[in-house]
Amino acid sequence: MSVDSVQRSLWVLSFLLSVILAVRLFILKLAPTYRFFLTFLLFYTARTLLALPFDINSPTYENIWKVTEPVTWVLSVLVVLELCSLAFKEYRGIQALGRWMIYGSLVLSLVFSIIILVPTWRSSKEPPFSVQRFLMVERGIDFCLVLLLLTVLASLVIFPVRLSKNMAIHSVLYSIYFMSLSAGIFVANVGGKHLFWIMSSSLMGVMSVCLIAWVALLTRQGEEIIMVMRGPLPVAEDQLVEHLASINATLMRASEKAHPGWPFTKPTI
Repeated sequence: MSVDSVQRSLWVLSFLLSVILAVRLFILKLAPTYRFFLTFLLFYTARTLLALPFDINSPTYENIWKVTEPVTWVLSVLVVLELCSLAFKEYRGIQALGRWMIYGSLVLSLVFSIIILVPTWRSSKEPPFSVQRFLMVERGIDFCLVLLLLTVLASLVIFPVRLSKNMAIHSVLYSIYFMSLSAGIFVANVGGKHLFWIMSSSLMGVMSVCLIAWVALLTRQGEEIIMVMRGPLPVAEDQLVEHLASINATLMRASEKAHPGWPFTKPTI
């Protein structure tokens, strides 16, 4: 089979799995909890329906991709914000810090990308709105989101943060999907057009595997099962809980001083 045939098959498979997962989230009444993730799935299915009739190498398909890709950047930020918010919902101070980390890192990554990519942008012989130039911008956005996801995952592993089973599964699967996507974009961006379609097919394969896992593992009962992702460490769990609560309290006080009257709620430990 040609690369285009493989890619189109994986494209259709990921589309069908996205529809199944979106419907499952509604059936399990998980849509309000993972609303931005659901929005991402619905947008992906709509985008696929719009582009599927066209050949992957056609100018029409490329234009659809260019117009819709910035929307995926925004949705990716919102999904990571949602993940951070759900992971630390009992720690409002840390949750607020996570939001500001995303905002700050996006600004810094934009500045960093401009500084680093301007020479490449100027020396590139690609048209101003080429796929490669879009990938340059996306690389900067993905970089900061990957760093934040790694920070969240490290916090969940080190500290005994209580999560629902669904949330633990979702955080791991989305991190695998997004980090694979970011790595693939970097390789395609550095390697050039001849690697773009191969990496695109590989990433759709990873996405399909993650979608199958989401469909199979997310359950209604998973919202009721509470667990921690932390493995056995030499530090006592009680000390880590106290340390986490102390960090949260400090951030809460700092936030209240900066924003008097801000409606923070006390964390539940």
